[in-house]
Amino acid sequence: MRKILYIILLLSSCLTGIQGQDNAFMFLRGIPQTTQLNPAFRPIKGAYFSLPAVGAVKINSTNTGFAWSDVIRPGTGVKSDSLVVDLDNLAGVLKDNNAFITEASYQLIGFGFYTGNSFITIDINQKIKGRIAYPSSLLDLRYGNWDYEGNKPINHSFSDIFIDGMGYTEFALGFSKPITDDITIGARVKYLFGAMNMKTEQFKLNVETLDNGDMRVQSGGEIVTSVPLVVEYDEDGYVESVEFDDSVDRANLVTNKNQGIGVDLGLTWQVMDHLTLGAAVNDLGYINWKSHTNKFTSDGTFLFSGHDIGSVISGEEDDTDYWEELSDSLKNTFRVSDEASSYRTGLQGSFNLSANYKHRNWLNMGAVTRNYFVDGKWYPEMTLAAGLSPGKALSTVFTYSMKKNAYANFGAGLALRGGPLQLYLVTDNLDALTAPHRAKAVNVRMGLNLIFD
Repeated sequence: MRKILYIILLLSSCLTGIQGQDNAFMFLRGIPQTTQLNPAFRPIKGAYFSLPAVGAVKINSTNTGFAWSDVIRPGTGVKSDSLVVDLDNLAGVLKDNNAFITEASYQLIGFGFYTGNSFITIDINQKIKGRIAYPSSLLDLRYGNWDYEGNKPINHSFSDIFIDGMGYTEFALGFSKPITDDITIGARVKYLFGAMNMKTEQFKLNVETLDNGDMRVQSGGEIVTSVPLVVEYDEDGYVESVEFDDSVDRANLVTNKNQGIGVDLGLTWQVMDHLTLGAAVNDLGYINWKSHTNKFTSDGTFLFSGHDIGSVISGEEDDTDYWEELSDSLKNTFRVSDEASSYRTGLQGSFNLSANYKHRNWLNMGAVTRNYFVDGKWYPEMTLAAGLSPGKALSTVFTYSMKKNAYANFGAGLALRGGPLQLYLVTDNLDALTAPHRAKAVNVRMGLNLIFD
């Protein structure tokens, strides 16, 4: 027991900001799909078949920055009986760098079996992933562009915005095999068909206020997309408008030239009779995007000297022409050019470390860290778990997850089995059900399997 405590403390000490997501599932006994978290896992002793489209459904969504209760709050004074948008409170809870991370997937086909001492899995999954990084400096806009108390200009920089979203189908072949009495290795090789992608290659937006009150806006950005689009151009060859192409056959989004490969690698080590350590790297690989590709780029500087609206307020002047001219000037300054070219993106991978202590046949305790990178910034998470499994018919897990800027997330999972039919449901974030306005994460996994052992 002392060793497992040491390991939990070690895993805890290497974390700074933490966010719980999709970890309780790792400790729910007897679920074949836990091999998706570590391909070295061998959760069952026989074969399984995942019921098509409902065998494994996953939804994850985490916002490290804020919950809705940080934005929509009870009013004060004359507004005490109503809800208000509290930007000052929101600015107080945001960190310098914040991220929105989401994943959704479902298993079209999945089955596994033993051959000798190797456990083989085959599955087809459809996945959607999205990661957005945003800075707290976005809220500085509420101060405008001049500090009247200090009589000095306020400058703004929004260059830390990052977007990466993709959808793809994967065909995966996995195996796990003991190489010693204590160590088991696993791998899953995946062939990928990309459906859609959008990613910021670079993003720069700076607003500088000069001493005379003029504003200089500098913008530069590059966004690559693999999305069926209809792009219209002006007479100079710059982008005039962009719309989604509804005429594209949806089947073409699956069977196209957007192809790639991926791999998951895992290892488990039984340190002692009741203690097992695990490590895994998931979604190493890439997709080459070649179908419906566009690269939108813009770079320019615009000087805004303001506009006297006194005559407009008094009704002496109509400023329609001014705003039309301003709109044309902005459009000409920040012209968007476009070119079609192939590009490559990674799979938004992650890695995890786990420890599982089987205190009794019916009781296990453990810890897991999972780690993501968004625009080069590290976003780790940690979950502590206790599982109760009286027999094959029932398995449960209870978890406590810690996450960046929110350290209280309770989760639970349940697996029921009658004969070969297994039903499971698990979440890391019960607070998303009991108090959705305070939740920074939503997580659920569910499915139906047939298990033969």
